[in-house]
Amino acid sequence: MPLDRRTVLQAGLSTLGAVTLVGAFPALATAAPPVSTEIPDADFFGRWNTATAGWSTPPAFDYTAHTGLKPVADAARAGDYPKARTALLQYMSTRAQRTPPPRANFAHFSPSMVPLGLDHIWTLGRGEIYQTTLTVGPSFTTVDADVSAAVKAAASGGGVGFMLMARHKEAATAEFAGRRAASGAPALTLTYADGTVHRVAASQSCYIAAGKDAATAFGSTPNIQVHDEGTGPFSPNTRKGYLWFDLTGVPAPASARLALSGRTSGSSQQIMLYQAQVNFDETKRSWNNTLQDTLSWQGDPKGFDWKQPEGANVGNEFGWQLCRHYFVGPLTDAYRTGRDEKVAAGLIGLMTDFITDANGYTADSSPAGAASYPRNLDSAWRYQNWCYGYETLRTSPSLTADANTTILKAIHAAGVFFTTTTSDTPNWMISIKGTLLHLGVSFPEFAAAKSWRDGAQAYLVKQMADALYPDGGYVEASSGYAMGVAQGFMANVRTLTANGYPIDPPAPLRSLAWFLADQTYPSGYNPAYGDSSLTDWRPSLKELATFLSDDQLHHVATGGTAGPAPQHTSALYRDTRVAVQRTGWTAEDWYLRLNADYGNHGHPDELAVQVYAGGRILLPAMGAYTYADVPEANWLRKTTESHSTVTIDGLAQKSTATGSSISNHSMPWVDFAEGFTEGTPGVRHARAVLFLHGVGWVVTDMLTPADTRQHTYQQNWHLLPEAAPALTAGVARTQFTSGTQLTIVPAVPARVTAALKDGYYSQALYQLVRSRYVSYSVTASGRIFLDTLLLPVLPGSGTTATLTEDAAPDGGHALRLTASTGALTGHYFQGPTDAKNRRFGPCVSNGSVAYVDQYQGVQRLLIARGTTIDQGGERLLSVEKPLGSTLAVRIDPVRKTIEVTGPAAQAFGRDLYLKAPRGCTTATVAGRAVPVVCANGMARIAAVR
Repeated sequence: MPLDRRTVLQAGLSTLGAVTLVGAFPALATAAPPVSTEIPDADFFGRWNTATAGWSTPPAFDYTAHTGLKPVADAARAGDYPKARTALLQYMSTRAQRTPPPRANFAHFSPSMVPLGLDHIWTLGRGEIYQTTLTVGPSFTTVDADVSAAVKAAASGGGVGFMLMARHKEAATAEFAGRRAASGAPALTLTYADGTVHRVAASQSCYIAAGKDAATAFGSTPNIQVHDEGTGPFSPNTRKGYLWFDLTGVPAPASARLALSGRTSGSSQQIMLYQAQVNFDETKRSWNNTLQDTLSWQGDPKGFDWKQPEGANVGNEFGWQLCRHYFVGPLTDAYRTGRDEKVAAGLIGLMTDFITDANGYTADSSPAGAASYPRNLDSAWRYQNWCYGYETLRTSPSLTADANTTILKAIHAAGVFFTTTTSDTPNWMISIKGTLLHLGVSFPEFAAAKSWRDGAQAYLVKQMADALYPDGGYVEASSGYAMGVAQGFMANVRTLTANGYPIDPPAPLRSLAWFLADQTYPSGYNPAYGDSSLTDWRPSLKELATFLSDDQLHHVATGGTAGPAPQHTSALYRDTRVAVQRTGWTAEDWYLRLNADYGNHGHPDELAVQVYAGGRILLPAMGAYTYADVPEANWLRKTTESHSTVTIDGLAQKSTATGSSISNHSMPWVDFAEGFTEGTPGVRHARAVLFLHGVGWVVTDMLTPADTRQHTYQQNWHLLPEAAPALTAGVARTQFTSGTQLTIVPAVPARVTAALKDGYYSQALYQLVRSRYVSYSVTASGRIFLDTLLLPVLPGSGTTATLTEDAAPDGGHALRLTASTGALTGHYFQGPTDAKNRRFGPCVSNGSVAYVDQYQGVQRLLIARGTTIDQGGERLLSVEKPLGSTLAVRIDPVRKTIEVTGPAAQAFGRDLYLKAPRGCTTATVAGRAVPVVCANGMARIAAVR
């Protein structure tokens, strides 16, 4: 176990170059601490047999290929392993520079946090972002801090939160005025570019307490307590404070300062201020229900044992993530920039301490000790970070021969472990083999380095192919994990190329890249479905486009500013069960994603939609928050209610249930997608989406139970926190402060109970805010339809629309749509595939899907699996043979043009008759010009035979 780091730092590190560092900062004593006993020196450096003049125990190194290792080899042959250690450090510190792999940094780690990291104050992820440390004295005084970055980033999300935590473990307790205090209540001062100043008072304030008060909410107290003491991550007396400021409708300022009034029971006390990215209810928040991202082992002489902390509500993630050593990257960068040996010594100490402690842990039943703890995935991330750190640390005077040997032994053991360890999860294996490749590149001196590189490359290409469906979609139902695979591969490419190992683009990477591009929002951001965070994908797509030499992908990555546009807009991944409808590739284009996918890191969200239009996400995926077992994350990740689909009887879908599919037919003015799921046993849910470009989406949910009893259906539409939805007569409207809005129009408001409900939105892991969503619910028996119009309203357009049920006396389901955009009046029908004529409003068709409208004076027709459409007793369309798929027609009476598109037009082998104006002599069928013969008011387009 390590000694007290703080004591050593205070003692000074001027002689660290001559001190053996193992198990973190050592006591400055004459007795050298023990080195790792997991791997004997003879097994690492090799054991020489003088009788045979050969190695009886082969060394880990290729002494022959790397002549600079000759002094190491000579010492090993003589059995002088201390000398071998010294020679190895001399070689490694002066060897040719290698380009390490990129650091894996999951946490928000700023340079100001370096002293915190050295003091064993750890933050998980980005849920709590360190701002500064405040100092309070024995009397109430006002202290303030610049929180401009936090407020600017959070303003659009509706609010900003802060957490107060003791910097040192000591007897003193700090006390701050809360929002109920008679004076000195916390306040934000926002300053704008024009000099305007706006003051915002806290809307929530409380503290949480461990020990006997762990279940108590302290939201009604006038003051906030902050305290930490003892050993371990907390004691029964630990206190943390929390603040929340509601910024709804408040624009982002030029600068912001937080003012607090506080005092301490001691002479002076330091308090750390973090931005806390989780909204909370002060009347309910307690130690037991607060997911904590920051814990402190500061001053603990036993240090951190690298195990999951017990008794703190942090979830398993804390134990896993901390062992990935994300701190290595930021600490390495800090040392490289400032060459502060305290930082180097501290980082070396953390690495060797981990080796010493974790050698005894075999959490995954592996004998590899530190190489495998706690899981092979965590080990992979850890050793990638070690590759990054070692390339800088090898030149530090603080790295002793013993510490260097201990680290390299662990790295070599990791390479052996990663060669054979396995996992059933694709992204785990890709991470594991990616790290094996990095080890082979970063440490070519190891005898196995070439086999690590070559074996990992071959495996990664095969694994990527195996992780894709035949259509190119990724098998895990998470956009973040899908992109993670591509980003990991590109990290491998960069590392290989920089170190002189060329690599050609593998075919599966191109398929994966386009799967990612097709699902990207028009803004270039990640659709964030499944366990994912909302991030900008354009830099990664641009790197992929360059590596793949794909100009069309470059067009997507640059928002249409470079390269030719792709030859498609919408996309269907039938095997993956994902359909994307889009109008184009610029930030102002419109987009909808419909899915029935399933797999690791997926959610029970079959037939959920995500919608984007006019530069804004209108219906987002709501995120994941954390993998910890807490109510908010369980609602986001494990309920169907948290997704924009239909919840049946309050149950979460079983995504692995048999029966689900997705299809999409894309045409220049319309997309038609449909799918079904039996994810809720006993009820078949079918969803159809008619996308009228430039108008909106008509979503029809058909719910067919297998029994006669009543079922409760809840159709939910989830919105961003800043959407501020309002309900009027069942119609929901967003109220963003500016930009595109969304109107949600149910076809039969009287049939459903409309409500605004409280939920959560997690833009990124460990971040959480409250959000309101729209819910239409009904309890009924037998088949029921829920029809909804999703109507984007662009700034200044004032678009209005209606959606109503229409008469369908012969069966099937009919709707009537009007919209002020283009003076649209449309009639829409869905029915069986039996080719019988059925009436819908003023129209008749024998298709299973039919749509008729007038839009901007143009006649538009859509038919699937049928032969005729009539309106008002007149034939509008007839085709010689039944269509097996979808056909769309647009007839412009002014320009006298006819356009025929759709899957059925691709191989047009039947005569088509259309009611068309006189003078139409040509038409285009699937983009090909064909002759038209007009007679008796009908235009005949001959089959291409």
